[in-house]
Amino acid sequence: MITALALPLALLGLQQGIAERLAGRVPPDVAGIVVDVGTAALARGLPIDPLIQKAIEGSAKGIPSDRVGAAVRLVAAQLDTAAAALGEGGSALRSDTVAIAAGGFALTAGLSGRDVALLAKSGAPIPAMITGLRVAGTLAALGVPGAEAVALVSATLQAGRPASELLALPGRVQAEMGKGVPPAQAAAGLARAVAAQARHGPPPGRGQPARPPAPPVP
Repeated sequence: MITALALPLALLGLQQGIAERLAGRVPPDVAGIVVDVGTAALARGLPIDPLIQKAIEGSAKGIPSDRVGAAVRLVAAQLDTAAAALGEGGSALRSDTVAIAAGGFALTAGLSGRDVALLAKSGAPIPAMITGLRVAGTLAALGVPGAEAVALVSATLQAGRPASELLALPGRVQAEMGKGVPPAQAAAGLARAVAAQARHGPPPGRGQPARPPAPPVP
């Protein structure tokens, strides 16, 4: 039998760190679950903040400990799925814990592992990919189906649009929905507009350098 004294000091330090973050904020049995699940998650290269946040959130709402524990385990499973899906976009994504957390959020919001993998294959830089995953998850939460959410975010990423445009997508979809346009149709229309702009460039007067003044006529 392996005793606590036989565990590596680093592992004990990680467990203590998780326990300290939960102390006084969750019941002891929930803290024990998060320590166990979180330690195993760290060993697999996963982020633990989503697990801790889920435990604190559930406990603050008075949810029974067994349900909070089940939710924490579900988040860990989603992070595993996100990491595997991001791995299809390259090892750098697979090892970035912030990207994994963003992928986990997207899955929680309603996207599938395949959706996350498709986004990962867009070839966008990691910071843009992290924003894209969060935006895709937000779109899914608004009712946009996974295929349309991925198509819209992928088109925007591949067009090299700035983060501000990515972050504006949910608001633009909501604006169309406010006019009675279904979520899928709203996202698809915006995706076509982004793709068209990428092919033909911005409309006249947008994004074009100013024309230098003509030289004076002698």
